[in-house]
Amino acid sequence: MKIIFIVNNKDNRLAKLLPKLDQYSRKVFQGEVQFLFTERKKHAIELARQATENECDYLIAVGGDGTLHEVINGVMRSEIPSTEYPTIGLLPYGSANDFARTAGICKSTEELFELIQSNSTQKIDLGKLELQETRETRYFINIVGVGLGPEVVRNMEQSSGVLGPGFQYFWHIIKGFLRYRKKQLSCSSDSWQWQGKLLQMAIANGRFFGRAICIAPDAQLADGKLQVAIFGNLSIWDYLKNLGKLKKGIKISHPQVFYQQTSEVLIESEEACGIEADGEYVGIAPATISVLPEALNFLKSSGKL
Repeated sequence: MKIIFIVNNKDNRLAKLLPKLDQYSRKVFQGEVQFLFTERKKHAIELARQATENECDYLIAVGGDGTLHEVINGVMRSEIPSTEYPTIGLLPYGSANDFARTAGICKSTEELFELIQSNSTQKIDLGKLELQETRETRYFINIVGVGLGPEVVRNMEQSSGVLGPGFQYFWHIIKGFLRYRKKQLSCSSDSWQWQGKLLQMAIANGRFFGRAICIAPDAQLADGKLQVAIFGNLSIWDYLKNLGKLKKGIKISHPQVFYQQTSEVLIESEEACGIEADGEYVGIAPATISVLPEALNFLKSSGKL
């Protein structure tokens, strides 16, 4: 059995975890255990692709949503049949860990090893994002955001981050509301269409984004559908008034808020409208977003996805 951990140890934040993880894994598992460390943005994509093509059995992301996003994209870019993909796992040590909230994954090393030993896996869906301008394909495991969210993500990527992730995210949301100009956008699926001024849209495989905001309470990881939440021409006051409900997973009743589901949707805009995937800024509309049912085996205890 070959297990590879892909670790995002930015700023040495996992200094206490890694010695324990290394010692315990080599004690528990008799097969080959390897630790690979990311050194730059998108490095986990390269490492995961190589690990997949080198036929590892379990590929574990140690980090947050962004690290998991890159690992997933590395697996999907590998040149081997999907039937030979490794089982994916996660130790959620990021700043947001929104996918882990949906999947019910905790930071317990012991629980992760128990899942590996018992081969407790479930098939989960992936999202596929095709950007028309760059002809790039990205895969996402949690949520694609369109509009305000990508601008917040991009501004955070360019900031120093000295204020801490929680306050920094809230601060950039407020700045985004004050500076963001809503884009005229249209989206179309096989059974519905929408167009108008857009504040924020989420196309969701998971339920949470933006540090525990339950934007898509109906989302499930293995139902072959994407949930779509559209926040149209809302003001900052409308958003802040309903933030408590969003945190609790309560759908918002408002003339400018719409909920749909789809297996594929086309997003179009005549002006530059940003897109992020799993908290990573990826480009601008137009784009086609679709679901790949049961695309991956994921380490998870049995239960509803």
